[in-house]
Amino acid sequence: MKDWTANESDALRSAGDFAVALAVCGYVVAAVVGLPLFEDGSFYFFTIVIEQAAVVPNLRVSAVLPQLPAVMAFSLGADLALGRFIFSAAYMAIPLVTLVGSWLLLRRRGPALLLLVLPSFLALQLNFSGVSELLSGLYLTWPVLLAMLLVPQRRWVMALAIGWGPLLLLLHPLAFIFCFGLGLVAWLLSWGAGDWGAWVAVKERLVWRRIGLWLVANGLARVAWTAFGLNDYERGRLNPSSALGYLFGETVAQHLLIAMLVCVTLLGFWVLHRRSLSSRASRASRALMLFLWLALLIVAWVSIEYLLGKGIVLKSAMTLGVGLLGMTAVTWLVLQRETGRILQRETERGVEREAGQSIQWKAERGMQKEAGLGAAGSKRPSTAMHMLGVALLMLLMAKSSAWWTGVRGLQDMVASSDTACIPFGDHEPYSLQWPWMVITDSWPTPFTALVTRPFVPTSEEGQFQPIAVMLKHDCCEQLRATGMLHLPVGVSLPFEAVDAALGPLRRPGLLPQ
Repeated sequence: MKDWTANESDALRSAGDFAVALAVCGYVVAAVVGLPLFEDGSFYFFTIVIEQAAVVPNLRVSAVLPQLPAVMAFSLGADLALGRFIFSAAYMAIPLVTLVGSWLLLRRRGPALLLLVLPSFLALQLNFSGVSELLSGLYLTWPVLLAMLLVPQRRWVMALAIGWGPLLLLLHPLAFIFCFGLGLVAWLLSWGAGDWGAWVAVKERLVWRRIGLWLVANGLARVAWTAFGLNDYERGRLNPSSALGYLFGETVAQHLLIAMLVCVTLLGFWVLHRRSLSSRASRASRALMLFLWLALLIVAWVSIEYLLGKGIVLKSAMTLGVGLLGMTAVTWLVLQRETGRILQRETERGVEREAGQSIQWKAERGMQKEAGLGAAGSKRPSTAMHMLGVALLMLLMAKSSAWWTGVRGLQDMVASSDTACIPFGDHEPYSLQWPWMVITDSWPTPFTALVTRPFVPTSEEGQFQPIAVMLKHDCCEQLRATGMLHLPVGVSLPFEAVDAALGPLRRPGLLPQ
């Protein structure tokens, strides 16, 4: 497939560069402040530090890949601060690399399509989890999908699609959605009926047909595993109340933002599909800008809520809908445009007059769709990309600020405590009850307090002030009596083992020196 440059606008490329650069800045800041350590991330990192091995959550084997850099760093002698950064950077690299990779694929071949990609990445920022396998699955699907659509003849794309099947199979119980979606696209690439898929060589169609079957087979294997191999935690998510909590956000602003992004995606699709065909496209462009301004205002609203401790959601499955909608729209636009290009070539070759008129009419429509993707001379798609990039940066900075504020409060708490153990419960300690501390007040708080510990120098060179540990309910008494740290999710470890890995810790009075 040739690069689509004839009708592309430099303004769109510049706008895409600007939007992606803003997103990259946001992801880098999130990595520096350790945002992936939120909730489950703290437990994962604690386990890596203590056991010097990756965590395989619920048999999701692919989930260990982002943990390997931190595991390797600790095996080479990295300290806690460096290990924290490496762990966070590895997880934040997933959205960063997939967005940059998607843009590199689009920049020469259809930069306007970024208008349908950015809403997905923006919607996913309503989730605070930086280690979610399901969210990672959506991120990882974007560049593979775009590569399949834009450069299906490349061998590396075929190899990537083959490798993505097992990766998704071992990633999450719902990853079959992505396997089936990519399998469908592979089948469309292999379908040579009529003009559809005619730009893919016959030999390549056979390869894509086999790749499609491979992806579907992996999806079916994941369905079988999901149906018969769920553990207690995953079955608990099927409970109606748990499922609803997993599906939706927590605040009105979050639901309004999802609604706005759905509208932006649909209007963006309509603008790119119908551009230059009628005045309806112009009206759709104006409506698109209106919804984008509303989305930007709602993003500011959501950002303020984050800073006040509201709407802190581990993950919300409804954000996936925006991504799946965008993928569907991109697939349709690319396939339709390539069909138009093939029809134009047939017309240029001079088929018979009667048939030529029909083909010419269809070719013109296909090339008009192509013009929509290039959007030459249009300012609105460029402005839309600018706005989406600003919105993405706003949410990332708000989340990072909220996390940094909460962690700083937690660090002050464990560093300034007069006791060796701080009781942790629904309404204690008091310092966790402030609204801005909500982001750190959850079941993994004892892990978070340890892995984000501050290093306050003492008068002795190379020594740091010891910190207090935080344990649930009567576990402080058990620590004094037995020397064992009883942490959440059934983790029990000797005080000395944790002190050696995450110390210095303040030693309870009854424990021997």
